[in-house]
Amino acid sequence: MTLQAVPNHQPDGRWTWESARANSRAVRVSPHAPSGLVTLSLWREDRCVGSLRLSPAEVAGLVGKLTTALADLRAPAASGNDGLEERMLALEERLAALEQDAG
Repeated sequence: MTLQAVPNHQPDGRWTWESARANSRAVRVSPHAPSGLVTLSLWREDRCVGSLRLSPAEVAGLVGKLTTALADLRAPAASGNDGLEERMLALEERLAALEQDAG
């Protein structure tokens, strides 16, 4: 695999830097309209170390998997919410009572 330097001009690309490693790694998303593909490239500092060319259907599948992964991260946090659910329920009940009194 050949490493490529970051080009000076980056048309149409979007970057996401990994904050856990002091921005030394990144993912770049670049559309390629003529070919109908999207390129995901993996970067270490200023070098491209790998890439994928994905069809729109593959991108949609990846977005779905990322969304599911985010939801899975949220689920355990909800169980250790220090009574947040109970406080929210109590607040909703108070708001409902106020709305009923006002109406």
